[in-house]
Amino acid sequence: MTDPVRWGILGPGNIARDFLRGAADSPCGAIVALGARDPAKPGLAEDFPGIRIVAGYQALIEDAEVEAIYVATPHVLHAEWAIAAAQAGKHVLCEKPMGVSAVEVEAMFGAAAASGSFMGEAFMYRHHPLTTRILDLIRSGAIGEVRMIRSSFGFSANPVVAPRLFDPALGGGALLDLACYPVSMAALIAGCATGATLPEPETLKAIGQFGASGVDETTAALLVYPGGIVAELACSIAVRQENVLHILGSTGRLEIGQFWFAGGKTGGLNTIRLIRPDGTREAFPVDEPRHLYGFQFRAANCAIRSGAREFAYPGLGASDSIAVARTVDRWIAEIQA
Repeated sequence: MTDPVRWGILGPGNIARDFLRGAADSPCGAIVALGARDPAKPGLAEDFPGIRIVAGYQALIEDAEVEAIYVATPHVLHAEWAIAAAQAGKHVLCEKPMGVSAVEVEAMFGAAAASGSFMGEAFMYRHHPLTTRILDLIRSGAIGEVRMIRSSFGFSANPVVAPRLFDPALGGGALLDLACYPVSMAALIAGCATGATLPEPETLKAIGQFGASGVDETTAALLVYPGGIVAELACSIAVRQENVLHILGSTGRLEIGQFWFAGGKTGGLNTIRLIRPDGTREAFPVDEPRHLYGFQFRAANCAIRSGAREFAYPGLGASDSIAVARTVDRWIAEIQA
């Protein structure tokens, strides 16, 4: 059996805890260390039981026992530490959004290419069986020719409870935190439907509403992909939205609630619903007991041990992550114009 990849987690936030739980049932990788700026912080050892805590991010990168780094900092710090890790010869899995601009994402993959190490963006839903089933249904012609995609991701955040989301200095706002989900899914669907290897929208128009702190709180965009596929996308940190993915075709439509969470963080049931023009319906349940974050962890470990330098489809490879970042850049520019 191949030796497990030895991982270090860079940053002890909530997403790092989810990553740790997802990694627990995977024999192909092991979390051996955590890099924290305050290793004596109360509760840290309890939240990461059995994990060696290292004082500082640079110390984690320099740790000889660590082969791969999971970057779990706020996203304004992703590029800095992912590049530093890659330059040190470490493999890197970086939490989404990979960077705050396409320029940053290109630099991150460039650093990994120069060192010959793996670099990947942690979109957990891309590796889940629910996503595979959605793509299979599209390819099978279950809804005919794909013509429109509608997707939203929005919730009402409390600035006191989640101040980062409202802080411009920390990359706050709906676009940087949430837009990557509907954008990356729309690109995946458009590519699957048309056979395009790297679909980016031919046109993009957007509007946005800014809050008192200066960050975009609610925004919507209309995109047209190659093949004439129209996407209506929205995200918000100020209002709960429908949070349902609609894929509309010439002979029916698919509806999936909260595709990014699949059946829930700790596993569970989600159902793809097919609705035909005559009103008849068909359900395709996907019941997966394993932890949502475990799938990307296994995919990263397999890629690293096989010598790959990026995720295989339907994970986001370098070109995919850069394309998603470029689309979000365009969306930001539209609402700031």
